[in-house]
Formats: sequence, structure tokens, C-alpha cells
Amino acid sequence: MRRPTSTLLALALASTAVPLGSALLTAPATAADPAEPGPAVVGKFGRPFEQPRGINCLKARTEAPECKPAAMAMAGLPDRRVLYYDGLEGMRNVDLNVVAEFGNVAENDQSRVLDLFGKRAPRWSTPTPEDGGANPGGNDEDAEYLPLVPHNNENKDNDGDLFCSDLVFLADGRVLVTGGTNYYLEPGVDGVPYGVSELEGLRNSRIFDPETQTWSQTGKMRNGRWYPSMVTLGDGKVFVASGVTKLLKPVYADRPAESGTNVKATETYNPNTGKWRENPARADRSLPLYPRLHLLPNGHVYYDAAGQTFNPFGQSYDEALWNIAASYDPKSKSWKDLGIPTIGGAPLGFRGSGFSVMMPLEPNNRGEYTKARFLSGGGVIGVSPGTYLATDTATMNTVDTRNGDKLTSKATGKLNQPRWYGTASVLPTGEVYVASGASADEVVVPGSARPITKSEIYDPESGTWRVVAEQTNGRTYHNTSMLLPDGRVLLGGHAPIATGYAFQTDAGHQAVGLSKSGHDPSFEIYSPPYLFRGPRPKITDAPRRVRNGSTMTVTVDSPSRVSSVRLVRNTSLTHLIDGDQRSVVLDVVQRRGDEITVRVPDRNVLPTGPYMLFANRASKKGEIPSTSTQTFVR
Repeated sequence: MRRPTSTLLALALASTAVPLGSALLTAPATAADPAEPGPAVVGKFGRPFEQPRGINCLKARTEAPECKPAAMAMAGLPDRRVLYYDGLEGMRNVDLNVVAEFGNVAENDQSRVLDLFGKRAPRWSTPTPEDGGANPGGNDEDAEYLPLVPHNNENKDNDGDLFCSDLVFLADGRVLVTGGTNYYLEPGVDGVPYGVSELEGLRNSRIFDPETQTWSQTGKMRNGRWYPSMVTLGDGKVFVASGVTKLLKPVYADRPAESGTNVKATETYNPNTGKWRENPARADRSLPLYPRLHLLPNGHVYYDAAGQTFNPFGQSYDEALWNIAASYDPKSKSWKDLGIPTIGGAPLGFRGSGFSVMMPLEPNNRGEYTKARFLSGGGVIGVSPGTYLATDTATMNTVDTRNGDKLTSKATGKLNQPRWYGTASVLPTGEVYVASGASADEVVVPGSARPITKSEIYDPESGTWRVVAEQTNGRTYHNTSMLLPDGRVLLGGHAPIATGYAFQTDAGHQAVGLSKSGHDPSFEIYSPPYLFRGPRPKITDAPRRVRNGSTMTVTVDSPSRVSSVRLVRNTSLTHLIDGDQRSVVLDVVQRRGDEITVRVPDRNVLPTGPYMLFANRASKKGEIPSTSTQTFVR
């Protein structure tokens, strides 16, 4: 790799967590209601907080100063800070109609770095360049303009947008961000601010360096991709699939077979060379936008029959194929159909705009990781445009890698409320926390749904969901959720399309309980119930770097009471998907004195990159996690 991670690791280990009682980040003091369950049952939210400088552009159009970005995408950096960037910047500039104007008035989205663990936390800083630096002079060279159709791309300041890119960590802790948006009007006429908006997928890839807080450009993909998904493979390379090159009018005169569908070609990025290579035709597959992809413990890439449901006027002619779960073998560069997920024996098929997370990987009695389980829930059922109304169903799909990636599925307990676009975080106890979302699909009819503010936790032992604490701000489209190093969960985002594809207005929204129409740059922090169950175990020493296939010795207080040791990969999430998300229960091989020795699995189970190391203590009410230590798997 480019350089060692010593500086990042030093920063990570030197950082100290904000105390759970910090005045700004915890809930305001109120008189306890004896009829309400306490935080040991439902957890607790802190006060919402946001960047102090800039304009909160929820309602009014403004030219200066700049608007505060909302967290449409987030990455938990190895130095304990948070990288995030916006979505749909400039929506406030639409005067009449999104479709007719946004291709001209959209703005490149901004990135920020949030420090929650420093002495003056929370504190914000701005990367250089703040928009990621793609196509600073415009994107005419790579644009897929239609022949004989006039276009208007006079505004070249929105041709390199981070919006609708995907992000993963590289092995050294830098962040790879691929794809994004190039805006223009087509048809459109120069000098006329109205036409038909086009959102074209970018070929660009960018790298964010936490040490220098700068963005740089790396190799371009062969295919422009808007809403792609990436997964880090066992060999450290990065696999990308899907996305669309032209959203509203996917017509390509020079390659008609690719028209009317999403990008079927897949590509692989080599971090050592900084270049992408397109995989052979047998690696092609029709997939939805932001397909829910995960790395199986045998190195295959699993498609969980889910993704984003609705891309206006750009649905794929073969979208029926999205109902079929599949796995991709990077060695043979080919896909295998695994069947259609079911609920109660009946075909469920495609789940749109719902979450999909890999449950913790656990070793069998021989220390092998051969089964992977995937919890998906909420969203809408069916391919475009789906059912519109949110579903409360949830499914557990299991892939047996020792049996040809055999797929089995079953229903879990239902969510306590139907939830479209709920974001899930796997907690260090193996429970799953879900927050935010809406009662209906706010891409089909923006501004038509009720925000869901009651969050839920899934118990893998009982297979049921329970309602926990209620967040303050409703966050529907483009919301985010991230596990913090101290075991709390950071919520952010909300960057919707203007109401009814018209213009931004909150007229009547609050009166009838609908979601707000503008960006929300605020954050909230949730403290799960396990933080109120009793004393937490402490990791007093752990390796800064570990190698796959080796052992690792962790020093903890009261090691005999430690029930599990887990490595949880740092979050890199957007649009409900984190292709590298994984939590791995490590096989304990020895307990001696104050030390626990565990096995470090191979690279298919633990791909290289940054992880949070947790030690959990058993209690009558469930496991209690330590604060994590940052570790790099090399």
C-alpha cells in the first residue's frame, strides 16, 4: 500500500471518548415518567446538534453563505472522526419544477469531517476540495449526450457531484468513493433555464485521505455509474456493480443493447495500481440501483435480492431478474442464481429501498465460518415502482458456503411499524438497530409520507423486534446511521426531493404530520440499552495491526467474564447500503491471566482494512460491550 497506518493508529489510540454525560451530546434533563420504560430498556437519545456556521437551508433559497450539508453518506474514519457528504444540494434553487430545472440549478455536494471525540467536540472541518474535486472544468468530454437532441450544460459547476456515489475503505484507512452525478438539461437550449433534467453517472473515482483531509482523483471506470455498489474482495481489490449511466433517458446510440437498463458490466479496482479493469462478459448481471451486495466468507459476492426500487423513467426492461438472489465468484468471474427469497414458503422476491445487513459471522466448533445470515426489512415489495406503501416484513436469508452457496430464507418477527428507507446498524452485541424512514415511498411521491421516529432493535435470539427510544427529528430520504467507537449510534441525514417534484415548501406538511421538504444538517446520538446495564469491560491493550490467519492477544479486565470478542468493520454507508459491513465473532483459543487470545480469520472473512475491536461481558439482560480499540487487519 501507499504508506503505513502508524499516524492514523496513533491518532485513534490517543483520542479519548466524549463522556456519555456530555452536556451537548446527551438528552436534556427532564423529570422521569414512572410509566415510561427507562434507558436500560429503550436506550436514550441526546439532543440534536449541527454545524454552527453556515445557513440552515431547510426553507429559503439563499446565495451566500453556503448551506450546511446533510449527511447523505457517512464513513467512520480510523482516527474516530466522521467523514460525511451531502445529497441533492441546490434543491432549494428550484422555482417551479424539479424535472424541468434541477439539471441546471443543482450544485455539487459538500463534504465535511465531524470530530465527536476531541476536547472541543463536536467540531467540524472542511476537506480540500470540499466537493471531492471531480471534473472541476466540467464534464463535456465524458458526457453521454444524445445525438440530434439539443442539451444545455452551461452550468459546469455541478458536473462532478458526490451525490449517488458509493464508498468503501481501502486497507490503509483511506476512503474510495466511486461514481456520482453529472447534471445537465437534455433536451435543453443554451440560455434557457428550463428543459428536461438528466442525471448522468460519473466514471470518476476519488480517494479521501484522513491524514491530510484532502480529496484526490484515482483511475476512472470504463462505465459511468449513478447508484453503484462496491464490495472489498478477499484479495483487497474492490468490485463494483450496477448503477446507471443516464438516469432519465438511458439511450445509447453507439451501443443500443445497453439502452433501457442499468449498467450490467462489472469492474474491479486494484488499489496498488489505482486502475479499474472491466470484467469479462460472463461477469455481467442485471441488478437494481444500489444492489444490496455483501462478501461471503468464501470470497463470493452475494446479492440479497434488494436495492433501490424506483429510478424515474429509467426502469430496466429486465427488472424481473432482480427478484433472484445470486452469488458472484471473483475467481471464475461468473454469477450463480440462488433462487427467490421467501416468507412462510411463499416467494417474496425483490425488496426495494429497505435495509440489508450481514448478521455477525460466527465460527463453528471447528473454528470455520461457513454460514452467513442476512437480515433485510422494510422498504416496499416488488420491482419498480413497487408497492408504494412501506412494508413491516423482515426476512432472514442464510447462505451455506459449504453447500454451493445454498440459500434458505424465513420470516422474522415483523417490524413494529411499516418503514420505507429505514437504516440499520449491527450493534457489537449482535442486535440490529433500525431508525428513521417513512410510511411510504418518498421517491414515487416526494413529501407524501409520514416520518418514522420510533426506532427498533432486533433480537437475534428471539427473532423479534422491540420499539426503543424515539428520535427527535424525522429523517426520511437519504438518512444515515453509524456505530460509533464507544458503542453509541450516530444518526444523520434527510435530503429529500422537493414536494411532488415541484419546489421546496413545507406548507401544510407539519399540520398533517408529513416529512419536511428541506435538508436537515443535524445529527443525533443514540445510546443503546447495553450502556445502562452495568459496568463495561475495558480493553487495556490490543495490537494495532493484525494479520489474517494469525492469532491476536487482547488484554482486558476480568477476562473470565468476557463472553465474546468481535471485530466490527468501520462504517462506510450511503443509501442504506454498506457493502463492506461486517461483524465477526472471533474464536477464543486461550484465556490466561488478564489476556484472551483469539484467532484472526482469513481475508474472505476479514478483508483488510480498519476495524473496531470490542470485548463483551455477559449480563442477565444481555451482553455489555467495551469501548472499542481501533485495529487494522493487514
